[in-house]
Amino acid sequence: MWPWEHLVFGYVLYSLANRAAWGPPIGDAAGVTLALMTQVPDLVDKPLSWTLGVVATGYGPAHSLLVGAPLVGLLAGALWTRNRAKLAVAAVAGYGSHLVGDVLALRANGPNVGRVLWPLAPREPYSNDLGFVQRFAEYFQTFLYQLLRPENTGLVVGYAAVFGAVVLLWVLDGTPGLRWARRAADLRR
Repeated sequence: MWPWEHLVFGYVLYSLANRAAWGPPIGDAAGVTLALMTQVPDLVDKPLSWTLGVVATGYGPAHSLLVGAPLVGLLAGALWTRNRAKLAVAAVAGYGSHLVGDVLALRANGPNVGRVLWPLAPREPYSNDLGFVQRFAEYFQTFLYQLLRPENTGLVVGYAAVFGAVVLLWVLDGTPGLRWARRAADLRR
């Protein structure tokens, strides 16, 4: 999944859970925590593989239910004991949605639980040795090529509709994280 897809998937799950448990709005801190945690597995494992060559593929310790999940559990526990329950839930939801998304990612070969069982389920190494920028460019070029194929117009419309619906949900939730981003931008001036 692409970073924005992980964010969208995690946001929808968290927003629905938040509405069920606490009701809107989602606070800025929870929104930023969620957004960051939807990206953490890739921010750790992709450089470990694509740049440093420590793991065979971009699915390593941060994607692992055996390594990353316990660490996120410790983080959530620490937040919970400091009366930051919404942040704890946002952290677990963001991280958990990333793993679920990678397992369930819509691909021709179906779900793949092995992506989250490092090191018990070893992954085949890449057939070519590319750095971070080159590998990202290769994947992104393939993604754009698929989007621009005429037979995929329905897919593009569906993709845009999902993103539009999630932006609407985000607005209905009070645009969590936007105020924080504006304050951060103001501090840079």
